[in-house]
Amino acid sequence: MKKRRYASGQLGLTLVSESFGTYLAFFYLERLGLSAALYALARTVYALWDAVNDPLFGHLSDRTKTPWGRRRPWLLLGVPLFLLAYLLVFWVPDWARSPAVLPYYFALAILLYETLATVVWTNHGALFPEMFRGLRERAEAAALKRGAELLGLILGIALAPMVYARVGFFGMALLFAGLALLAFLYFFPGIREDPRAGSGLGLWASFRLVLANRAFWVVALVGLLFEFGRMALQTAIPFYAKHALGLEEGATTFLFAAVFLAALPSALLWGRLAGAWGGKRAWRLAHLLMGLSALLLFLPQGLPAALLAGALVGAGFAGVRVTGEVVMAKVIDLDVERTETRREGAYYSLVGLLGRAAGALVGLAFALLTPLFGYVSGENPGPNPEAAFRFLVAVVPGTAILLAYALTALFPHEVKE
Repeated sequence: MKKRRYASGQLGLTLVSESFGTYLAFFYLERLGLSAALYALARTVYALWDAVNDPLFGHLSDRTKTPWGRRRPWLLLGVPLFLLAYLLVFWVPDWARSPAVLPYYFALAILLYETLATVVWTNHGALFPEMFRGLRERAEAAALKRGAELLGLILGIALAPMVYARVGFFGMALLFAGLALLAFLYFFPGIREDPRAGSGLGLWASFRLVLANRAFWVVALVGLLFEFGRMALQTAIPFYAKHALGLEEGATTFLFAAVFLAALPSALLWGRLAGAWGGKRAWRLAHLLMGLSALLLFLPQGLPAALLAGALVGAGFAGVRVTGEVVMAKVIDLDVERTETRREGAYYSLVGLLGRAAGALVGLAFALLTPLFGYVSGENPGPNPEAAFRFLVAVVPGTAILLAYALTALFPHEVKE
């Protein structure tokens, strides 16, 4: 029951966050006419703000002491505001749609959303090492968590084109926010915290210990490259379907479905492999599989071949998600042994910081499409949008994730019982 309730929280987070991350660019560039350059600028400001608030909220969460625990108050207050900010991103009133106002509305909406997303993601993630102990329990919990995440991806990404084609982007946001709220309401009663856990360290002392941890840096940099590759691929798929494969908007659903339907059963398999082989070995293999599969997306000329490549991407994606959770928990266990304090918030906030900094890299990748291929926006796609989005969906993510695979060899610990 505890594992299922925790996984339900992941479902709520994923449903909102991935529909936001995947369709934000398509909505603002293709539907509202925001330029790629202004989109990239706003995402860069978003990342700079993230650099400040991720460590701050992680530290404040670690030091919170209430009768209800450290993480629970942040989650109970943060979740409703997080869902409201998500709705505001996709509710753009008529007065904000003019070229003079839209860039400012876009920037303010995503900054508000990002702030509240940081609060919820950091506190939910920080519960994992505290609630689940031992490799096998963590592998099982991670498999359920990532299975719930994949369900959220199917709903929030694969089915989204069918939803917004019928009810619009704001209608989609209302539906997904309502479903996420139900998932969070099931999650809240399952929160379990150790009343003895906490950190008395100051902000600088706490993060100095984290930043001196070599194993953390390997995990964080691997995570940055993986998130950059994943976000670039997911963000590019609607454009890839339209400009490279010549599909209608609704057909994007089939591409995402191939990825996530292959990933869903794979998550359980990767949980077993992590328990049997050890977390590090399975973690490395998953990155290799996803990186090579992403490169294959450059080749398809039609939907059937793209579906096959997408299914291979999905199997690798599930593996990275499940095994990465186990490896990160190992890093925190070793830190607890060394420092005798629990600072999950500090660790997860910095991982989240680097992960969301990947959003700025995605923005820069979009900005490169103008000088390299002439793509400006949906209204001015340039002379070769097909090449632009084959590059963005395959070359960029494949290269990033294979670099992440190379870095996994530097992780200094085995991850076994």
